[in-house]
Amino acid sequence: MAFRDTWKRMNWLVVAGVATTGYGVFVGYTLGWSRTWTFLSGDTDLNAVGDFTAGMFAPVALIWLVAAVFTQRQELNETRVQFAENQKVVDKQLKTIDSQNKLLVLQHQQAFENAKQAYKLNLFDKRFEIYQKFINFDNEHNHKDYDLGSFSEMVNLSHEASFVFDRSITEWFLDIARQIDDYLTFKEQNPYEDGPDGHGNILRLNNERNVELQQAYARQKSRIRELFRPEERIERFWSYMNVTDQPLVT
Repeated sequence: MAFRDTWKRMNWLVVAGVATTGYGVFVGYTLGWSRTWTFLSGDTDLNAVGDFTAGMFAPVALIWLVAAVFTQRQELNETRVQFAENQKVVDKQLKTIDSQNKLLVLQHQQAFENAKQAYKLNLFDKRFEIYQKFINFDNEHNHKDYDLGSFSEMVNLSHEASFVFDRSITEWFLDIARQIDDYLTFKEQNPYEDGPDGHGNILRLNNERNVELQQAYARQKSRIRELFRPEERIERFWSYMNVTDQPLVT
């Protein structure tokens, strides 16, 4: 393993330079420097000089060619290793991004579920609030007659219900308001008969017409009160207390 690491880190250009120097020394020592110089600078035929030069520098060219090949191979290996390391880094980054995306998806799903739960609770609270107002309206009119304020209150309650209930509840409230309006119109068009009591005061007469009117008022009011019966309101409201994620049908 140590030899392989040394081989990979070796500078082949330096090796080529050392080998070239050694080869030059070997050639000079073997042939002799003076003899070589006399051969090259004398009247030697140029063909002979060319053959000598080619033969002497051919090994040098081979040394540098081998060094270049090994150097290029080192660079390719280093590039391959660097690419592999970069690929590992990219893979880690992709895994990190994938984990982050999964976490974001989970967070989005959790936020969506929380929003649905909050929507359900808020919708239930608002519906129950209107249900309580409806009951309070009925309890209030146990002790007093219907008037224009009662009509306006029921109309406003129907408008408020239209935001959290479907059309059936809104139309039911409006039907109650219309019956209250019919009751008030009937009373206005058919008032009690009044007369003097002998002391200068005007009082309701105790006659047959007034008795009939009182019974007619009671019948109309009773028809309105029938719409507030517990079994009636429970039947109409009960299905809306189980809040779903479905949008309202308007």
